[in-house]
Parts: sequence; C-alpha cells; structure tokens
Amino acid sequence: MPTSKPKQDRNDFYTWVDTYLKAHSDQPYQYRGIDVYAARCAVLHAFGSESDVSQKSPDVRMFGYHNGGKHAFDPSKNPRLVIIGTASFLNDVVIAIESFLGACEEDADLRGRVEGRLPKVLQTFPISG
Repeated sequence: MPTSKPKQDRNDFYTWVDTYLKAHSDQPYQYRGIDVYAARCAVLHAFGSESDVSQKSPDVRMFGYHNGGKHAFDPSKNPRLVIIGTASFLNDVVIAIESFLGACEEDADLRGRVEGRLPKVLQTFPISG
C-alpha cells in the first residue's frame, strides 16, 4: 500500500494475493485475491467456508480443505466451491513470501515502505529467565 496510507484494507490484501500467491500451473484452481480474502474471513470469523464476502457476491468462490496436495475445482459441478489441498496451499504461501521478499530486494520504494512498517508488525523484547 502507498506510504501515505496508514491502514491496509481488503483491496490491499486482494492486490498482494493477486500479485504473489500463485498455484502451480497444473492446479485446476488459480488463487484470486477476493476468494482468499473470503476464505480468510470465513475461517477467522465463522470457522467455516462461508463469509459475508461470499454471501454478498455470487462470483466469490468458497474453500473447503483436504490434507492432500492437489486442489479440486470443477465449475461444471459447482462453480463456487474449490477444495484446497492444504499441503499445496502452504507451499504456495511460502513461495509467495519468497517472491514478495525478492521484490523488496529489487524495488527500493517497496523495501522502504516495508522497512518503515516493520516496527508496527515485529516487536522484540528480552525475556529474562
């Protein structure tokens, strides 16, 4: 988000996901920021697959989960349901973070914005025995 913007919103989340979070090319589903945001809200607020975002927009896909690697998505059976392989998702998140950190190394403006915000995200303090 721009330096002048003091607080992130869902559009910043969408943009980050759309830019950095990529599924392997052989996956039947490729992440979309709005879907991942809706899934985040569903898990965080309802511990389920449906969120306010997915209820309000028929284009938003809902996520179910399995502990395998391959996502499952067949729009002819259900255009709104994606079954996310959690092993692949975790791998994709790690790669997205690596891509984001690489972009920070290459883009001085992005790096400056991130470094300027780190004190609000990461706090360290000594722990005595």
